Amino acid sequence: MKLFEEKRNRAEEDDLKERILDDLEYVTNRLERIRESYDMTSEPEMVESLIYEEKAMKARFDYLIRIAKERNIKCRLGLRK
Repeated sequence: MKLFEEKRNRAEEDDLKERILDDLEYVTNRLERIRESYDMTSEPEMVESLIYEEKAMKARFDYLIRIAKERNIKCRLGLRK
């Protein structure tokens, strides 16, 4: 029974790791798109919207990095398969 629990815990940990890495990849890509969008707009409302979205993505990124550090999850963004 203990072996089953260890396998389940390991599987849950692996699943969490994958979700964190996927989220980090999404946030990183979204931040790139937001930064590109700054050059494509001059509408004040759109610029303001991009600023808020960028701040939200940065906060999400910081949160994910903190969780990854706590769980000793390591990856090099851009090199993940």
